[in-house]
Amino acid sequence: MNRQQKPDITQMVSPFLLVFILHASQIGEGILSFERQISKVAGYDSWISVLLTGLATTIIVILIWRIVSDNNDLIDVHSEVFGKVIGKSISFLFGLYFFSVAITVLRSYIEIIQIWLFRDLDVTLFLIILYLLILYIVLGGFRIVVGFAFFSVFITLFLAIFNYAAFSNGYIDNLLPILNSKWINIIKGIEPMTFGFLGIELILIYAPFIHRFKTGLKWAVIGNGLTTIFYLFSTLAMFVYYNIEQLQKITWPALQLWKVIDFPFVERFEFIGISLHFIAIIASSNLYFWAGTQCLHRISNISFKKIAILFSLIGVFSVFYINSFLMIEKLTTFISKFGVYLLFGYIPLLFILRTIVQGVKNKHG
Repeated sequence: MNRQQKPDITQMVSPFLLVFILHASQIGEGILSFERQISKVAGYDSWISVLLTGLATTIIVILIWRIVSDNNDLIDVHSEVFGKVIGKSISFLFGLYFFSVAITVLRSYIEIIQIWLFRDLDVTLFLIILYLLILYIVLGGFRIVVGFAFFSVFITLFLAIFNYAAFSNGYIDNLLPILNSKWINIIKGIEPMTFGFLGIELILIYAPFIHRFKTGLKWAVIGNGLTTIFYLFSTLAMFVYYNIEQLQKITWPALQLWKVIDFPFVERFEFIGISLHFIAIIASSNLYFWAGTQCLHRISNISFKKIAILFSLIGVFSVFYINSFLMIEKLTTFISKFGVYLLFGYIPLLFILRTIVQGVKNKHG
């Protein structure tokens, strides 16, 4: 890394925090609707797809540790494998991808707010407020971003507890018989489920900011495992509460489930859930926004602050293009498919290419 861009100890975080960083980057708007997507493919056996996706992404995490194990990041690896010009070009595309995910997560959440809370919400004004908040956090440094992610994990785990309502009001027989779907359909269910596990690729960017990075692999695996358990619990809850036909008609199954929760002091718990989920959305967006800014900062002479401001403006003006639920769905589907190729295609390929390059260098001394 360039000397002026290499983080010092004051910018680094403990490897233990990888548990929270990974979980926060993976839990976004998708947690409210992913069951509908995977049930289209594998039916009630989709919970097996969740486990398979968790296992597959754990293997990818291990490969990532092999790729950036020398205190390098993705930009260094690209330059080493493809050369400076091609390497920077590929890194630039990664930067755009990170920003695209951040924009999609934010826009999807705003759509929920419009439909469930404030139908007359001024989307442009709200986006300006959100990006000002993100700028404030991201420009504070990586530690501030991680601190926000740390806090968000407790919010998402707290909200997950309230899925208990599905088991007290649902039918466990919905899950039987097990393996009623074909294995090929269960495997196909990995594709839509991959969107929920996106976030592990960010390790390629923030690896140098993890103190004693090599020792952090176990914490990253635990973090990915926590996400797997989180999604599995949510999947089982929704499948117990809804039948397949209902799942296909309900856009956000979790929000519909929360409507049956009744407390003497809270009449509409789904309003509380949507509001609290705001923390998780901002945490996930922060990590992707920081990664995109850092990526473009590393390949250019432009300051981190200027890049962050530029893409905040682009994010605000994106509302004129991403202006309908159908457009959000298309963008989410595209990112989900791209994520499959990225995690299960490009990262293993990059690992193989870097291993070959290092082998050649070692052979020739």
